[in-house]
Amino acid sequence: MKFPERLCRRVGLLSLWFGGLLLMINIGDIVMGVVLRYFCHAAPIWTEELARFSLVWMVLIGAAAAFLNGDQMSIDFVVNALPPRGKAFCRLLSAAVQVAVLGVMVWFGAQNVMGGWKMKTMALGVPKALPLTAVPIGMAMLLAVVVARCWQDSESGSEKR
Repeated sequence: MKFPERLCRRVGLLSLWFGGLLLMINIGDIVMGVVLRYFCHAAPIWTEELARFSLVWMVLIGAAAAFLNGDQMSIDFVVNALPPRGKAFCRLLSAAVQVAVLGVMVWFGAQNVMGGWKMKTMALGVPKALPLTAVPIGMAMLLAVVVARCWQDSESGSEKR
């Protein structure tokens, strides 16, 4: 197994497992909040904040697994109508845009995290940087699998020639 394939597999598994753990935390937290609200007529305010943060983390961490499974949304009817060279150009352009946007997201996400260590969240009282860290980590994982996929595609394309 070549490096890009191993990287995709490992990042994909990490994304799936961590996303699944966050889903369990999210469901448990929401159920606990509902049960406490129903029986005690009040739930701790932190249950809503934890549910929101775990959902954000789950979506951003799970993006890499969704990409690898082909679960991302795409509108490709125009590309499919193009000749082979047009399809190849569109794939290259798409990959370049993805890498550029994800690189910017990682950079600015990390800058945002750096400024969030002194601020605290309202209910949990944790540094605001903790929930914000989901952006650079999730986008870095997605960037890694996008680059690895491009690498795999270029290797398989060069083998066909």
